[in-house]
Amino acid sequence: MKITREIESLENSIKSLINFFEEIKNYKKIFDEDITSFEVLNENTFRLKIGSFPNISLTHKKTSNNSFSLKSNSDNFDFEIHINLSEINMSSTKCQIIFNGNFSTMIEMMAKKPLENFLTNISKKIEGLVLIN
Repeated sequence: MKITREIESLENSIKSLINFFEEIKNYKKIFDEDITSFEVLNENTFRLKIGSFPNISLTHKKTSNNSFSLKSNSDNFDFEIHINLSEINMSSTKCQIIFNGNFSTMIEMMAKKPLENFLTNISKKIEGLVLIN
């Protein structure tokens, strides 16, 4: 299953967004309304609970200068979220969020709508970020 959200223009510099997404503790700010718990396990891993889903452990890594990945550490709920940033100008950035999940057909049918809503909420939170440029 693949779900994509595009944010055409963020009023933040690409540098400020890269600095934000490099710190795993900052992900709590964009997941905040959808999660019931958030715990940093180490410098690259955190665990969160989303609604009625079980706890999910995610490994964070920078995949390129302008891209980040959150990879599930669960064999039962195998997915990855990619965040890609592109500079528009000195104070504006485009953001693409891509969710790739490897699920059974039954899980996909049950999870698709909640995951779409989750990504929409994340997009709105990212749009609302006010960072120091």
